[in-house]
Amino acid sequence: MSALYVAFKGNGNSGNKIVRNLSGNKLFLTNSYSGLKKDIDHINGTYDFVYMFGLDKTLKGNIRIECVAKREDVCCYSDLDFQTIAMKLNKCGINTHIGNTPIRSLCNEAYWYMLRKCNCHALFFHVPSIKYITEEFMEKVRTVFP
Repeated sequence: MSALYVAFKGNGNSGNKIVRNLSGNKLFLTNSYSGLKKDIDHINGTYDFVYMFGLDKTLKGNIRIECVAKREDVCCYSDLDFQTIAMKLNKCGINTHIGNTPIRSLCNEAYWYMLRKCNCHALFFHVPSIKYITEEFMEKVRTVFP
């Protein structure tokens, strides 16, 4: 099974820090609406899973798994088993909750394009600020995304 780990560019970005610390194929998206679309359009490989990570400053040591993205009143839904991933994260000590209300943001836009590109085999994880991405937190994440 092949996976692609995706985050936005920028060393101060917590999603970027997580992806840099995971093994496997990685993609770092441009921090603009037009740039991220181009980055996603240029993906050549086929992946069984695409795991995307983005920042939500309101989170403090927990993760929100997004199940839907919306663009121009068109919703796209992930077909990946987010419940099992949530259970694994919870079991290793990272509290998770499920998001199902997309808002207009770079994260939502990237997720929408990725769901379309990858036939819905993608999941988006909102993660806390970089100050909460400790080595202990990273170890827990690596047990779920080896």
